Amino acid sequence: MRNKIITILILIIIAIISISNVTYASSHTAGEVLNEADGFIQKGQQSANNIISEEELQTLANTIYNILLVVAIVIAVILGAILGIKFMTEGVEGKAKVAQSLLPYAIGCVVVFGAFTIWKIVVTVLQGMD
Repeated sequence: MRNKIITILILIIIAIISISNVTYASSHTAGEVLNEADGFIQKGQQSANNIISEEELQTLANTIYNILLVVAIVIAVILGAILGIKFMTEGVEGKAKVAQSLLPYAIGCVVVFGAFTIWKIVVTVLQGMD
């Protein structure tokens, strides 16, 4: 019981010592604050004029989609080829390991290409809403 009280007192002392009274506020006049606020609003209005057009956004989305789809196809083909070569060249135990690897490979392909399909469907539906 005495050890608990000592521990609590030590923690309280450490907490009191670690409390810092540093103030990070700077002294600005009201006019300076208002000028900075006006400058902030002007920057926001200027950037509002630089809105990305729908065509640019659509082109960017299609480019990203096509790049990721090609990368996914290349990776799927390479992994499938590696698994196929291993299956043909390995012995009985190796074939069993490759067969166990086929299920995660197939699930991965379904997930990846399913995601691309969902992406394309969502983009097509949203474009049709215009």
